[in-house]
Amino acid sequence: MKIIIDERLRELRKQRGNTQEDLAEHLCVSIQAVSKWERGETMPDITFLPQIASYYNVTVDDLLGVGEIRKQERLDWYEAESLKLQNVGKIPEAVALWREALKEFPNEHKVIYRLAHAIFYQNSDDTERYKEVIELAERILRESTKQELREGAIQLLCLSCDNLGDSEKATEYANMGGDMYCSRQSLLSLVLKDDEREDYNKHMIAAYADEIGQCSFNLKSIPWEKRHEFFLKILELIFDDGFYGFYACRASQRHHWLARIYAGWENQDEKVRYHLEQLVHFAKQYDSLDGEYTYTSTFMKGVKGNSKGYTTNTEGTQCEKCLEALTDSDSWMFDRFRETDWFKKVLNDLKTA
Repeated sequence: MKIIIDERLRELRKQRGNTQEDLAEHLCVSIQAVSKWERGETMPDITFLPQIASYYNVTVDDLLGVGEIRKQERLDWYEAESLKLQNVGKIPEAVALWREALKEFPNEHKVIYRLAHAIFYQNSDDTERYKEVIELAERILRESTKQELREGAIQLLCLSCDNLGDSEKATEYANMGGDMYCSRQSLLSLVLKDDEREDYNKHMIAAYADEIGQCSFNLKSIPWEKRHEFFLKILELIFDDGFYGFYACRASQRHHWLARIYAGWENQDEKVRYHLEQLVHFAKQYDSLDGEYTYTSTFMKGVKGNSKGYTTNTEGTQCEKCLEALTDSDSWMFDRFRETDWFKKVLNDLKTA
């Protein structure tokens, strides 16, 4: 367990409004000794700990930061357990976990945010959940000064209001976000140095590609097939060696939608076949990710990924989800292909992956 007495000494002194000299006089030690304690260069002799704790009216455990360390260890446990659940699509279980965490830490803003986030991404038709998300996220805005949590809360508020049909409120929250040209991400891409800057900008290329995909998805004036093909071409440029990592999931989804579109057109059977075979290819590639991996394409070379950190709002592998999408009651547009050898192979490849 890491002792953080240097941080606690600085914090307690500022809270009390005294100087290093005040504490030094109380303990009959030099100012230099107290200064070294606060810089973490040396530790106070164990015999001084009760006197220092008494001076600041705290326990020795509080002075050593033991309580805060134990709290952080507990919060880390909740994070790790939640990630395990969300990694396999067990979102309701993650919600239950964070509800327990909130009982234990009712005023911990990170816990409030994690609970709101898990509730939002439940795969449920119950729109009432958005009201609870709004309540939790608004509390974060009222109470927290941490920028990352506030930004996350604004996103949840914007999306929840939109899902409830309150476009005016959703727009109000959206306008609370920062300008993309002055965002944390944009500024860091400029000021980081050397290898760190190189790696960061590679990450941002993929992230911005995802944003472009979302923007193109929302362009109602452009035909659906053009929107999906546009995004796939961007991914092909970024992952020019064919290894998409996390984005293999995105590719399989877009190929599925394109197959559905072309299945409704005349004389487009070859396109349907192509996109379904690509769906299988990328679903299998995504499911083959097992922990850490490294991108090897021109623009992403050296960037690390870790499939253990991914979350999904449904259970099952990507192949299982694709198989379900091709065989459920909503997949009637593929009925005329079901007896073909190639379609049977597509289903079999997904079943045996």
